[in-house]
Amino acid sequence: MSLIVQKYGGTSVGSPERIRAVAARIAGARKADHDLVVVVSAMGSATDELVGLARGVTGRERVARYHPREFDMLLTAGERVSMALLAMALREAGHEAVSFTGSQAAIITDEVHTAARITEVRADRVREEVSRGRVVIVAGFQGVSRMREITTLGRGGSDTSAVALAAALDADRCEIYTDVAGVYTADPRLVGNARVIRSLSYGEMVELAGAGASVMHPRAIEIGAKFGVEIQVLSSFDDAPDETGTTIRQASEEKMEELILTGLASMPDQAKLTLRGLAAGMGPRTDILLRLADRGVSVDMITEAFAADGTVQLDLTVGEEELAEAVEIAEGIVAEVGGQGVDVTRGLSRIALVGSGMHGRPGVYARTFQALREAGVEVHAVSSSAISVGLLVPNAERQDALRALHDAFELEKGAEAAATAAGRS
Repeated sequence: MSLIVQKYGGTSVGSPERIRAVAARIAGARKADHDLVVVVSAMGSATDELVGLARGVTGRERVARYHPREFDMLLTAGERVSMALLAMALREAGHEAVSFTGSQAAIITDEVHTAARITEVRADRVREEVSRGRVVIVAGFQGVSRMREITTLGRGGSDTSAVALAAALDADRCEIYTDVAGVYTADPRLVGNARVIRSLSYGEMVELAGAGASVMHPRAIEIGAKFGVEIQVLSSFDDAPDETGTTIRQASEEKMEELILTGLASMPDQAKLTLRGLAAGMGPRTDILLRLADRGVSVDMITEAFAADGTVQLDLTVGEEELAEAVEIAEGIVAEVGGQGVDVTRGLSRIALVGSGMHGRPGVYARTFQALREAGVEVHAVSSSAISVGLLVPNAERQDALRALHDAFELEKGAEAAATAAGRS
């Protein structure tokens, strides 16, 4: 008998009908002789509604900054509703089920409200209930600190809960059920011929998720990689999800050698800050990054260039929702060090090309820029990692860029065709 951890997102449990459908899927897995632990998100837009209530009461847009503890207490209510309703649906269908909050499931976190990290999962109580033949339903997105404070795990927290439980329970696999058929080569809403990727390495999925592929959160994938948890991304709306899903695991050396480009991801509404006239050396650059971090501003791409007079120009990208704070901090630093000023470019999108075999292969950059030039797309910045290339383009040209790159690397035909296309450059 195998043990499977399943996670169902908000759209999968978004109504009583959907909850009954999930219960039927779980019942089918039980009949196939699987033990199950199920993690659920809040129903549909429940979390957004709770956030709206908090904003209405406080009059603040960023409530979490001013009321982090109470914000966590509020948001965890959404998952508690889902877990209880699903347990009821399963019991009505004739299957023993019990629901646990994150704290009852002993998901232990650090002390950071609204963005806690899991430090330990003491899964004894979950194991006991599974051994009694019960389906255990766990509220995702939440845990408890060692100081017995309720915490939430931040964006994508239910994914993180599920993979962490799978690791702690030594589950055979972790199934992530969403409203899409798997991880695509690009957002199918923007690229009509995007296809489901059947297999991904942990590293590729981290890059795709971090660059805007919202099907899973990078932290969940990192836990999977650390503990060797096989993850399957499937559709809860598909009667035969195994035929179309994506499996995420450690890539074999053979696959990594063959693969050039796996997929594309994008993230709109980015802004670029250009700090001009900084003194050479680590001081000013370190100060700006430390102050941004202290204020909770997340920096994505970082590039620098040296001017003829020996000063440094530093480019940083941030989400537009954090731009006002980032500009305030950057202008303060520039004034302190006698820099020349701060320029802001808004309305940008970050596009990432991801593939284990990209680097060390000739022609990838050439084909990328040729495709973008032919599509009339302007590139504002470039960055790279071991398995990805990041580009900053105007929001208005985001879809054109994705389509042009998807066609240039023939991603609709699979990895073998992508390798051939890159090799022709």
